[in-house]
Amino acid sequence: LVPDLQKITSCCFYWGKMDRYEAEKLLEGKPEGTFLLRDSAQEEFLFSVSFRKYNRSLHARIEQFNHKFSFDSRDPGVYTASTVTGLLEHYKDPSCVMFFEPMLTYPLNRKFVFSLQQLCRATIVSNTTYDGINDLSLPKSLKSYLKEYHYRQRVRYRPLDDPPLYHDL
Repeated sequence: LVPDLQKITSCCFYWGKMDRYEAEKLLEGKPEGTFLLRDSAQEEFLFSVSFRKYNRSLHARIEQFNHKFSFDSRDPGVYTASTVTGLLEHYKDPSCVMFFEPMLTYPLNRKFVFSLQQLCRATIVSNTTYDGINDLSLPKSLKSYLKEYHYRQRVRYRPLDDPPLYHDL
């Protein structure tokens, strides 16, 4: 499960389900460094960051590798963090950002609140494990909802010189 989903959901710049085109529309005309966090449209990734840089909107997928989050898991020199919010915090400082990395200086605040159902899911999955959901005294339909793929990380690991392997946790 996502280690800090409750904290992510409470971030003013997390917009939830949104595609790149919706993000670009929201970011249009905003200053460089303006950003938002959204659910990734690709199932291999949980989140994407959309941001303004070089007078246009760009997008970066947040990758997870060896229980660390980064914008490029193949490059050992790229910054990694144990949480998504920790990763985003690092890129707030323009002096830490290389020319090809996201600059996340100005959060674009969402103008709505998440449903009680979404907030409850964030709280529960932030306080248990994927297998721990089975031990909760909840109806089967709620357990299924909590385990939906989008909120489960596919842990990627790479044996030396082999292509990436995927395992569900």
